[in-house]
Amino acid sequence: MKSASENSLPRRALIVDNDPATLESTAALLKLQGFAVTTASDGAEALTVFARDWYPLVIVSRNIPTLDGIEIASRLRVIALAPVYVIMLTGSTDARDHELGYCAGVDQYLLMQNYPGELVGKAEAGLVAVRRRRSSRTDPTDELAIVDLENGAHTARHLVGRLHAEIAQSARSRGILQILSVELHTDDDQMFARLNLGTSTSNALLQAVHDAIRPKLDWVARLPAPAHTCRIAVVMPESSPVDAPAVEQRIRNAFVHWNTESALSDVRLSCGLATLARNETPPTALDFLGQAERNRRGKDNARTGIFHVQRESVA
Repeated sequence: MKSASENSLPRRALIVDNDPATLESTAALLKLQGFAVTTASDGAEALTVFARDWYPLVIVSRNIPTLDGIEIASRLRVIALAPVYVIMLTGSTDARDHELGYCAGVDQYLLMQNYPGELVGKAEAGLVAVRRRRSSRTDPTDELAIVDLENGAHTARHLVGRLHAEIAQSARSRGILQILSVELHTDDDQMFARLNLGTSTSNALLQAVHDAIRPKLDWVARLPAPAHTCRIAVVMPESSPVDAPAVEQRIRNAFVHWNTESALSDVRLSCGLATLARNETPPTALDFLGQAERNRRGKDNARTGIFHVQRESVA
């Protein structure tokens, strides 16, 4: 049975594209899923339509007349009086272009080479995110994750936007910025509960991280992860070289009785660190997060961290 919040959210979408074929096919796919669809062929028309009515879901092409997709996303964030989920349709895989969109207000990217197979999944994920943003009810444990991609309430734009600002501040202050990537995996997510520890894998790691970080300085993001796994990014601005190892050790101490270093342990903990040092050329937020993820996995993986977790979030 659907909750009242689910029933009160209209399945309404605005599609913005100057290509009639793409506009028609996108609208047809969403209509089959019960969406009421409105279309616009350029940016000015799209903003006019949106200003007259609220659309919880907006799908916009990257390159359209009058205003491009990134400018539309930015202006939607200004005029929207209620939460809106923005999906950008693009043929580009350039990380810097994607980061520009995230900082402007794009929630998800939909690559043309994956369209239309992923359209419906991303649209449904968008409605889930909007429902959760509208809800005032939160689990106290969830408050430990400032940016929570795992539960669908936040998206890559929230994480990338905030991390982008931290990188810019680090460059101005010439301070050290660090990201500690932490993953906790068990063979059974209910193992903690069955042992009367009263928690799940995700909440166990969140609590350990919360107890380890520096109050009012460090912040965390919970990233989408496979079953029985929790993945956390700890962002440490204005830090010193000893701060990240100290946080990592405190987190490891919280699980020391599980002997996580052993291959036979029921609980496995892995960590990886990325550091932006003084006078270093600032990377993109995507590259910086990806470096921490690669270091945690212990191998060079071509996918950046954010692309990796986005793929898992809609799988």
